[in-house]
Amino acid sequence: MMGFAGAPRPESLDDDNGQAGAPIFDVSDRKIVAIEHPCVVMNLDKGLATFGPEPDFQKLLVNTPEPSSVPLWFRPDNPTSKPIVSHLAPTNNVLLKITVPKRTGRKRKRGSNGPFVGDAHVSKRVAITSEADEVSSMSRRDSPKSILRKMRDNVDDYQIEAVGSVQGTHRYRGLADFQFANTSSSFLTNIAEHLLPLQVSKLREIKFAPGVAVGPGQEIIPPPHFTDKVIGFNYNYEQNPNIKVEGEEGEGGNLINIQGRKKHSYGHFINHNQYPVPTKARREPTIEIPDDLLKQLHALMEERPIWTRRAILNSVTGNYADSMLRIALQLVGYQFRGGPWRDAFVKYGVDPRPDPKFRMYQTLAFKLERNIVGTKKVPWELVRKGQVTKPKTQNKESHLWDGEQYSTDGKFWQVCDITDPFVRQLIDQAPLRDDCDLNDSGWYYRGTWAKVKMIMKVKMIAIKKGRMGSDDDNPQKPGLLYNSFLGERIRQWPDKAEKNLGLTIEPFLRPLQEVDTRIRRRRPNPEQAQEKQDESTTEAITRPGDDELADGDPEAVVDNDSEAPDNEQTPLPSNTWDEDDAIDSLDDEDRDVEDDDEFGDSYSDEGEYGEDEYGEVDDEDNVELEYDDAT
Repeated sequence: MMGFAGAPRPESLDDDNGQAGAPIFDVSDRKIVAIEHPCVVMNLDKGLATFGPEPDFQKLLVNTPEPSSVPLWFRPDNPTSKPIVSHLAPTNNVLLKITVPKRTGRKRKRGSNGPFVGDAHVSKRVAITSEADEVSSMSRRDSPKSILRKMRDNVDDYQIEAVGSVQGTHRYRGLADFQFANTSSSFLTNIAEHLLPLQVSKLREIKFAPGVAVGPGQEIIPPPHFTDKVIGFNYNYEQNPNIKVEGEEGEGGNLINIQGRKKHSYGHFINHNQYPVPTKARREPTIEIPDDLLKQLHALMEERPIWTRRAILNSVTGNYADSMLRIALQLVGYQFRGGPWRDAFVKYGVDPRPDPKFRMYQTLAFKLERNIVGTKKVPWELVRKGQVTKPKTQNKESHLWDGEQYSTDGKFWQVCDITDPFVRQLIDQAPLRDDCDLNDSGWYYRGTWAKVKMIMKVKMIAIKKGRMGSDDDNPQKPGLLYNSFLGERIRQWPDKAEKNLGLTIEPFLRPLQEVDTRIRRRRPNPEQAQEKQDESTTEAITRPGDDELADGDPEAVVDNDSEAPDNEQTPLPSNTWDEDDAIDSLDDEDRDVEDDDEFGDSYSDEGEYGEDEYGEVDDEDNVELEYDDAT
């Protein structure tokens, strides 16, 4: 810590009570400002150099509305280094000057009158060269323990003077900015060698490469600041409440997640490229599973070796608790984290990766739309009620995909459960790969797999909006999506593609977007306003929000463009959802699910904190030290 003081203005303090007690020191009324240096200052000159070539400390003693700050450079010899800035903190400290005799280095046994023995010396440091070097509290020359020992040994010889009170202290608590390392910069090195010496001969030698540099690793001028964050973020780290320590805590134990899937579950959850596949469950259940439930599950696994959770539960008869079903499914099959058969239950001992006959059991995953509180104009009570309550009647065919409707009780469908004729034909006629693609498409080419997923995505949006047309419509109705349109769109993309096709969903939704642009609202003429109100509402095309519009403005109606014939005006279903939300919510990649449920790393808290080794350490209680007359 460094202190800077102004001119002293002494003011004596009298003891009005006149009672004997603790000594009272007169503290001069001089302004003192302290600076807490963030480094250990062993050399005063080098410590002052970190404040710049010409630091103005006198400005700290001037009272200003805005407190001054003191910049500090950790590398003052580097002109590109960036400083850290101090902030003024109010303090109520007293600066003391303690004068104690110096040790000679000789000592004798305490309580004896014998001579002191040992080599006499003034200081263990170098010879005193200036008045500043006489301050032995600098550069860690004296530890607090050594100063207290000197004061106890020289009760009548030491002196204490209160120099003044420190009302403000400059502290460095902010984060340092990112530093630009220019040691390996050829351009800056060239500039420093020829420009910084300020010599004409050096300036004439400087040369620059002509032309424009376009290669990698080009040098650019660094910004004045890399970050504006000067206060560290408080992360509030806390231990996971589901973590426990096995073994002695003091000796270092293993951290175990009590909710981990690996050691505390019954089934297996393996990576898509992990071999071999498990042949049985991890362990026997601790609770009793009904025999009729296990018989049904084993029979279903014999009938079909790979099932989605939704498909196998739809095939189970009987009323069982969810916790019971969750354990029973892990006893009859394992699961893949990702890949073509992601999240499906596979019969123990069966590996679908080597044989192409298991391609019909590959899974397709989609992120379905969920109504979250605050995102839609729906009361939160209805949202919570829909999320908590279960449907009264369970749809036993919710795992099937027929292209006309779909269920949102799961996000996985299997190829064998797709009954839509259009998608079914595309899958059955698709060429097969020679080897299995474990990362994405399995036994199908990535081109075929991308087209199947795109068609199912687009049909989900059309079904949700009520805009899915039927192949029996003749002629086709405007504003509806038909299989013929989808077939024309995907025909231009090859099936045998090893890379992703980069399909976008907007061109496939063009029929739905065109009808929205054709329909517009207009206000009728005043003469026709009364006639429009008397007409039947079935002659007008309804759109989302028309009911609200009619209530607020009785003169506002919905009509088609004048160019459209009257006989082609077909009422369209209402669209009560956001199309952009649907597009974003239907993307789901077949990648491995990160499952860091177990922490197996061990740690140890055997760190020792060493004691300070600076200052005098010869402070044995039974040894008397000799001091010189000089202080």
